[in-house]
Formats: sequence, structure tokens, C-alpha cells
Amino acid sequence: MEGVTVTHLLENSKDSLSDNKVIELQDQNGLTVWFGRYFFKDICTTGICRMVRLWIFWDGTGHYLGIQLDENDPLTKSDHTPFGLQDYTRLDEIMADTVSILKDLRYEDLTVEQKVDKEEKGIFEVDGYSSATAPSLKEYVVDDAVFTCYTLWHTVYGETKTYIDGLLQDRINPTYIARLINGNSRQQLFALENIRYRNEYFPEFESRILDFITSEDKNIAEKSLSLITSEYLSDPKKQPGFVGLIKNARPAIKYEIIYKMQSVDDVSPDAIVLLLDLFYTGDISQGALNHIFRIVEKQMATDKSIKENKPIEERLEKLVSHPDPYTSRLTKNFIENTSWLR
Repeated sequence: MEGVTVTHLLENSKDSLSDNKVIELQDQNGLTVWFGRYFFKDICTTGICRMVRLWIFWDGTGHYLGIQLDENDPLTKSDHTPFGLQDYTRLDEIMADTVSILKDLRYEDLTVEQKVDKEEKGIFEVDGYSSATAPSLKEYVVDDAVFTCYTLWHTVYGETKTYIDGLLQDRINPTYIARLINGNSRQQLFALENIRYRNEYFPEFESRILDFITSEDKNIAEKSLSLITSEYLSDPKKQPGFVGLIKNARPAIKYEIIYKMQSVDDVSPDAIVLLLDLFYTGDISQGALNHIFRIVEKQMATDKSIKENKPIEERLEKLVSHPDPYTSRLTKNFIENTSWLR
């Protein structure tokens, strides 16, 4: 892969067998493409497992990316048969699981002893006993490779990842955030996560965050929306722009925008008018009208003058005449219950 290679020295590593260099590939914008480290690992503590040699890679935000092996030195199972394609695919899934059950287990939790005939006993086995994968773990590991899965998972999420996370955090500043914002989806999520923990960066990236709320990428849209706080929406000037995002947002995000507006103590008349307009034009689904009326009713409790707002009154009258019977009836009930129209 094209880019600039940077070598980092992992000092005082607890893994004395593996290379203590962490290799980083950066693109032309200074963003990390991947980090990699070469490992020479003892898979189990019994002394009968094969040592493995492999590269482990993390992406530019410190998430597991993949492994690379010499084709002449594949991973093997407990009976020394090589991994198959499906085994490697399953291993990749296991390594990508940040909350794997393997996280809190010890070596002694991985297997159970079972009695075997003397004729079947291997020369390294305890007399009369052999080990088998604990039944409760079978769905979480590659068949007959529990020690490999366990060791590699803890290698992926061990000292090297901690070191990489530290490198990345040392780079966080507005300039680097701006680069991440313009990167791929994983880099954008990483940028948003760091803005969450550094509120002082929010104003500089406010417009991009609002744009991201209408992203087709579910994760980016949700992460961006999570950065919009009640404090931000307490500014009446910010509310119409936020509500207007409903027009181009994913269906689930539309509802989340309305829910956030429900939590605001002081909703501006302009925001209410826009919500009613967006409903009338079909940009908000039928089921959300009740939530909009709750916003209006909540505002009425603190601002009596809102019932004199002509634009809102005009929108309510239009909804009373709406061709959809449910919408018309719901609006009539709201008007009657709040004594809105004189």
C-alpha cells in the first residue's frame, strides 16, 4: 500500500518473543491507514501447542483490521490440522468482537478434563485425562482452537492496542479532527467520538455535525445526533435549523429529532411552525403528530401567548381539514382539549 511508513518502538513490552516495533502506514494527508506488529506467540501453557508467527493489524482508529500469515505457516487446531477458510473467517469475527466472552476468562476456564482410555492417551497428557473445549465456549471460538482464539484475542486487545490508542489520542487537536472529518466513515466516527469528549471543539465543527445527522450511514447519523444537547437546543435560533434536518434524515432519525425537541423547555414558535409544515408535506410520518402536539402543549404551559400565534393557528386549521381522517380527528381533539381556537 502506498503511503509513508513510520516505526514506533514499544518500550518495556511484556511480550519478549514478539517484535517490539509497531509499524504505521500514513496516507498523504497524515491520517493512519493501519498499524501493524509482528508477533511470535506461544498459544498455550501446556508446552505442546505450536508457536505461531503472524502480523496483526489495526486500522487508523485503533480497531482490529486483520491478520496476515505466511502461507507456509498456517494456524493449526489442537489436533495440528491447519485452519480452513471458514475457520479464518470465524476467527476474524471473533477478533473483531470487542466485548467477546473471552475478555474475562482465564486459561483454566477454557477447557474441561475428560477421562480417556490408556490406549488413547498422548505422551504429554495427564494420566487418564485429556482436555476438551468447555461446552459453554463452543459457539464463541473456532472448533478445536480455543487456545488460539483466546491468545490472539488478548493479543489484539492487549498492550499494543493500548499503545496505539495512546498515539492517536496524543494527536487529537482541531487540525487532526478536521482531517478525520474528511476521511472515511470509521475516521468520521472517531472524530465525532473525540468531539463528544472535547466539547470545546463542537462550535468549530457544528455545521459538519448537523450535516452528518442526515447521513445515510446509520452509525454516523446516530453518533452526530448524540452530540446535540439540550443546552445547544435551548438557543431558539438553533432550533429551526435542527428541526429542518428532518426533511432529509433517515426515518428513525426523524423521530429522534422530534424526541430531542420534546425535551427542550422553551421551543420557539418558528420551530413549532416548521414541525407542523414538515408533517403537512409528508416529511414526518403520521405517528409523530401526537409527539408534535405534546411539544406544543408543553410550550403552552410556560408561554400562554403562544395561543395567539397566528402562523401556528393557521397550521392547525389546515390540519383540521386534512384529507386523512386520523390526522383531522387528532387535531380536532388537540384543539378541543387545549381550547386553542376561539
